[in-house]
Amino acid sequence: MGGYVALAFGRAYPERVAGLGLISSQLRADTPEGKVGRYETARQVMDKGVGPVVEAMTPKLSAEPRVQAFVRELISKQRPLALSNALTAMAGRPDSTDLAQTFKFPVVVVHGGADALIPVERGRQVKALLPNAHYAELPNLGHMPMMENPQAVAEALRFFLK
Repeated sequence: MGGYVALAFGRAYPERVAGLGLISSQLRADTPEGKVGRYETARQVMDKGVGPVVEAMTPKLSAEPRVQAFVRELISKQRPLALSNALTAMAGRPDSTDLAQTFKFPVVVVHGGADALIPVERGRQVKALLPNAHYAELPNLGHMPMMENPQAVAEALRFFLK
């Protein structure tokens, strides 16, 4: 959800952004079907708790057992209302495609080639839209490359130091 938060910040305070790193993120809003799915999941969380989300999301976030254990524990600790509100916020987020085209600051796009949550094609779309962005596609990594291979992500972010 960090990319969505960063985009919201950039929308609200563009004069305060010196650069933007989008890691396993996307610019487009949810499709109508995607929104319905998120809203339904938010309702289920309020009815059944976070357990079903833990089970459904964990394998999508990473194939690496160490990372799965971490996210399983992290999601399990969330309060149902907080998780429901996060899902609702993601469903209602605006499309940022037009916003991104106004960026006057450097952008780094990092995407795992094996991301099961946000397909790598979405990262490639961001790069195509922002030809001056630095793009790093990390093969065999999932939705959490910063945990799966922090060194590779750090290396991609070094673009900001140039």
